[in-house]
Amino acid sequence: MLLARNPTLILAPLLMGFAAVLLGLVLPSGGPLGGLNAGIGQFVSFLLGAFGLSVALIQADTAWRRGRAPFDAAWEESRRKLPEILMAAIGFNFVLFLALTVGGLLGGPGTIVVGLAAVFFFIFTLPAAAIGGIPGGASLQVALERARAAPVPTAAVVVVSMLAYGVVPTAVTAALLPAVFSLGIYSSAVAQMVGAVVQSIAAAYVALILSKAYTDIAFRAW
Repeated sequence: MLLARNPTLILAPLLMGFAAVLLGLVLPSGGPLGGLNAGIGQFVSFLLGAFGLSVALIQADTAWRRGRAPFDAAWEESRRKLPEILMAAIGFNFVLFLALTVGGLLGGPGTIVVGLAAVFFFIFTLPAAAIGGIPGGASLQVALERARAAPVPTAAVVVVSMLAYGVVPTAVTAALLPAVFSLGIYSSAVAQMVGAVVQSIAAAYVALILSKAYTDIAFRAW
């Protein structure tokens, strides 16, 4: 298994996950600015997660081509591409926020349907910026083109990514926490750290799936 041969794929998502947890701990949650701090914290955490995933995407792309992928090279490349990666992440975040807002206005299952549509059409935004070398401002358009060019593989990537990123980590974390708390170290911070570890493994797996799908569709488009 490619992830087993390249366990450092987990490292960047894990570091960014821990950074997000620490950010949540240091930001004041009470008082009149509590809500604002929470919003800022969520946005910064999203950007941290996007950067961690981008490092894993670059590393995963190298692993698919060469079998092995050093972490330091992927980290340095991600740092060089940081402005484009952040721009792509902000664009994707805005599109998803807009889709969920519109879906909420529709009521009922509208939020889920419109949200899934946004994920489907723009799931390749970060791969476009991180491994495709696309400028951040153009990554949304490229992602849309890739999704439209290969709807069936894109739908498969969406399903696998949502299961790996959402359902499985939630279930695994819930299963692990009782064992962790039985050691007498119960705290919200510990629970969040455990969640970050599980989520980083999921991110590494998703990076492998996303990078492979993106490059396959890109080459086929040419």
